[in-house]
This record gives sequence, C-alpha cells and structure tokens, in this order.
Amino acid sequence: MTDIIRKTAVFIRANAESARGQRAAAALADMIDGKITADEGLAALSECLGCELQIKSTVPNEATAFVVFSAREIRSAFDNGDAALASDIADILQALPENRYLSDKKAVSAFNKTYIRKFNKKHIPQLPEIV
Repeated sequence: MTDIIRKTAVFIRANAESARGQRAAAALADMIDGKITADEGLAALSECLGCELQIKSTVPNEATAFVVFSAREIRSAFDNGDAALASDIADILQALPENRYLSDKKAVSAFNKTYIRKFNKKHIPQLPEIV
C-alpha cells in the first residue's frame, strides 16, 4: 500500500491545481478511511493515475497514524481550496520510506526531522511523526 500512497502523492503534487489531482486525493482518503472498498479505491486511483495499481503490502503500524492523518489533511486542504497545502503534504507522502526502513529507528528519525518537523514548523495542521 505504501507504493500506492507514494505514486498517488507524486500524482497529486504534479496535478494539485486540477480536478484529477483532487479526485485522486479523495479516492485515497476514502479508501484509507474505509468509505469505499479497496477495489473501488484502486479502480478510481488507477483511472486517475493512468496505470494499473495493486496492493502488494500493508502500511506498517509505525506509519499508520501518519498516513491516515496525511491523507485526510490533503483532502481537507483541497476542500478548503488550499492546493498549495495539499501539495506540501503530498510532497511528504511521496518521500515515505519503504516498509523495510520503517523499522529502522535512524531512518525514521531522519524522515521525521527532514520532512515532518519542518512541515509542522510552517503549517497549522500538525502531522504526526512516524514512531
């Protein structure tokens, strides 16, 4: 799932000013929140991104809160007309470490320092750090 999140974040950043970027953000948030099934979410994301997506692994527990909160905040930013904020959050999601690095305390600490803490100093929605 982290690979889908990263691909979707790249797409959202590149299309932050378009309806397709907003649709991708909504589909990702709805799928993560369980408002639509995984199959429906994958179909919507595959259509937006123009490629076939499949879930190959789950998001590790260490990153779950970060991913869920970030997906919700991207959608909220679009709903509030703040494409720049949505793009900034997508920038962090696209840099989400591979699953194997999420259990490495040094890699997680570096990610938190480089991305999340810098974001949290600049913006009101405070993203949770990966633990």
